[in-house]
Amino acid sequence: MEAVVFENVNKVFARGEVAAEDVSFSIKKGEFVFVIGRSGAGKSTLLRLMSAQERTTSGRIWVNGQELDRIPEKKMPYFRRQIGVMQSDLGLLDDRTLFDNVYLSVIATEQQGRKGKRRVESLLRAMGIIDRARFYPREVSMGEAARALLARAMVIGPSILIADEPTANLDPDASWDLMCLLTELNRQGITVVVASHNQELVSIMRRRVITLSAGRLVADEKNAVYNVRAADAMEERRILHEREYRKQNGTLSDHSDRGGGQPE
Repeated sequence: MEAVVFENVNKVFARGEVAAEDVSFSIKKGEFVFVIGRSGAGKSTLLRLMSAQERTTSGRIWVNGQELDRIPEKKMPYFRRQIGVMQSDLGLLDDRTLFDNVYLSVIATEQQGRKGKRRVESLLRAMGIIDRARFYPREVSMGEAARALLARAMVIGPSILIADEPTANLDPDASWDLMCLLTELNRQGITVVVASHNQELVSIMRRRVITLSAGRLVADEKNAVYNVRAADAMEERRILHEREYRKQNGTLSDHSDRGGGQPE
């Protein structure tokens, strides 16, 4: 069964930047998928569309069988509990310990109490940082902080984990440790979707790799290494020139955006 389905998805921001152009793919439950591409290719936007942090301009998205545009706003918080999100702009709060940072997600989902605290302790132990539970972010390494972010994403018990550049600020050893944790979660049945620039890790992992260029899906390969098209500036320019030509000739729809922001 599919965990995620994108069907002809377009995302155009208010100033006309195209972050997704006619993107279609599906991810089965329990898959581990990398999303790669140059800066600005649309990786982060794709993940935010998947987690309903952004809305499509057109097209349809299903997550765990639910069509996102058909979920009433009042039920959206319950939907989001199915998805754990680990992303750089949702970092740890400096004035709270690692334990309290993770426990915030428990409070947000109204699961606080003794059971919630035990869940936090269990995850910090699984991440190998239970001895850092009462430390503040400034007192731990970048790798330990990243594991705390992963624990916070997982504490709500999601079936899908979305990680946006989780190893961006980590050294090679800490990056590999984090990938091992993601692999273990995947072995437990969690669907894992990771946006990454790390060519070496992507190639070592040999997972499914979705490649974006200028908002367009240009490759979708299984057991793959880092696709060279992800870093191909000429590919990106070709797509941008083609898009501009189609727009000038009236064959590219000028969608109006449903929200602000910039493509990533």
